[in-house]
Amino acid sequence: MKVTMSKLVNVDTQEVIARAAEALSQAWGQTITFDLVQPISGDPRRNFIARAVAVGHSREGRPVIIKTTRSRHYDPEAEDALQSSGLVREWVATALVSARAPNRGHGSALLAGDVATGTLVFEDLGADLGSLVEPLLEGTAEAAEHALKLYATALGRLHADTVGCLEAHYETYRAIFGARRRPPPSRRIEEEAAFVASKIGPAPPASELAALSSRLNDPGPWLSLVHGDPCPDNSLLYGDQIRLIDYEFAHPSHALLDGIYWRMGFPTCWCAGRVPADVAARIDLAYRAELANCIPLALDDAVYYAELAWASAIWLFACLSWRLNEALDGDDEWGTWSIRGRLLWYLQAVIEMTEAATVLPGLRAVAKLWLLDLQRRWPNARTLGLYPAFRLNRQK
Repeated sequence: MKVTMSKLVNVDTQEVIARAAEALSQAWGQTITFDLVQPISGDPRRNFIARAVAVGHSREGRPVIIKTTRSRHYDPEAEDALQSSGLVREWVATALVSARAPNRGHGSALLAGDVATGTLVFEDLGADLGSLVEPLLEGTAEAAEHALKLYATALGRLHADTVGCLEAHYETYRAIFGARRRPPPSRRIEEEAAFVASKIGPAPPASELAALSSRLNDPGPWLSLVHGDPCPDNSLLYGDQIRLIDYEFAHPSHALLDGIYWRMGFPTCWCAGRVPADVAARIDLAYRAELANCIPLALDDAVYYAELAWASAIWLFACLSWRLNEALDGDDEWGTWSIRGRLLWYLQAVIEMTEAATVLPGLRAVAKLWLLDLQRRWPNARTLGLYPAFRLNRQK
C-alpha cells in the first residue's frame, strides 16, 4: 500500500525509545533500558521500526522490536480508531492472540505498548530470518511447496485458535483503548459491485451480491481473526515454522479470506504469483487439517470449496474496486507483475472456482463478460503467471 509523505511525520527517536522503555518497565515490573538501538525502517515507511536489546535487573539482554506509527492522523481517543489506524488493529490483534493462544507460534509476541504515542514492543525473532519470498522467487518447486505448506499451517493455526473471536476482539480493544461503540460492518459488496459495473458493466444479480455481503458480515462457523495481509514478506521462516508478522489489517472475519491467498495469487502483495493447481490442492490439505481442529466443516470437500469460491468473489470485488480505475488509465508494474495482469487473473480464478463449486452462477456469467471486455481493452496484458519456483522448476 502506498503512503504519501504528507501523511507521515518525523519521529523523535529518543522519545520513542524512552516511551517504549517505560511501557516495558511497567509490563515487566522492573526498570528496563535499551542497548544497541538500531533503526531498520526507511523514510517512506508508515512506521518507525528499530531493533534493540532490553536490559533489566539481571543484565541479561532480550532482543526486541520497537514500532511506532508515523501517521499524522493517529488518535487513540477517536471513535473510529480501530477502523482508521493500522497500529491500533495490530495492537488489538496481537494482544488477543497473545492472551488466547500463548506459546502457539503466532508471529512475534507483543510485550508492551504506549497508547499515547502509538508505540509497541515485540519480541525480536531474529535479524537474519528469511521469508516466504525467497522460496517462491528463487527456490526450487519442492522448496516452495514445503514453505507454502508451513505458511498454510500457520494460517490454519491462527484461525483455529481464534475461531468465534468477535466478542473477545471487541473487549480487547476496549481494554486497551477505552470504552467505544462496537465497530459496525464496514463493507458492502453491493457498493463495490456498483462501482465496477459503472466502469465495465453489466451488474451481477442483486440477490447474489446481498448474499456475499451477508456471508462477509456474518461468516457463521468460519468466523476467526484474519490476518488481512498475509504476504510472503510478512511470513518469516522460523526454524521449520512460518511466523506471521505485521497484523495491521487484522480483524474478525471469514477465515477463508486468508485461506484463499495462494489460489488468488496473493492479492495484496508486491510479490504476486500463481501456484499450480495440484500444488494448491496439497497446500489446501495442510491448511484444512489445522483449521479442522476447531472448524470441522473444513474437512467436507463440498462445503469447503463452496466457501472458498465465495471468498474468491469477495476478494474479486475488493481488488477491482481498489485497482480498476488505475488499470483503466494505464498498466503500472507493481512488484513482480502488472496491475492489469493481476485483475485478469482474479476474474479467471473466480470463474473457475465458482464453476467448480457450482455457486454464484449469475456472478460467474457477469465475470466472464467483464473478463472478455478487459481482454479486448488490454490485448498486451499478460495474465498473472506462476511463481518462478514453479515456472522454472529449478533444481539446487
